[in-house]
Amino acid sequence: MRNYCVITAICAAALWAAAAPAAAEEPVSNSVAKKEQAPKKICRWLPVTGSNMNQKVCLTEEDWKRAEAQSW
Repeated sequence: MRNYCVITAICAAALWAAAAPAAAEEPVSNSVAKKEQAPKKICRWLPVTGSNMNQKVCLTEEDWKRAEAQSW
C-alpha cells in the first residue's frame, strides 16, 4: 500500500509540472488574432504543359496580380 501512495504522489507531481508550461502560453484569442492577420491565400488549378493533370497553386491576392501582370 505504501508503494501505491508513492507512485500516486510522483504521478501527481509530474502532471502538475506538465501543466505549468501550459499556463504560461498565450491565450487562445491572441493566437486567433495572429492567424487573421496573415494574408488569405487563393488557390487555383493551373494546366501543366504535357500533362492531363492540373496543378493546384495557392498564392495571396497580391501575388496573383503580380503573376498575371508578368504573364501578359
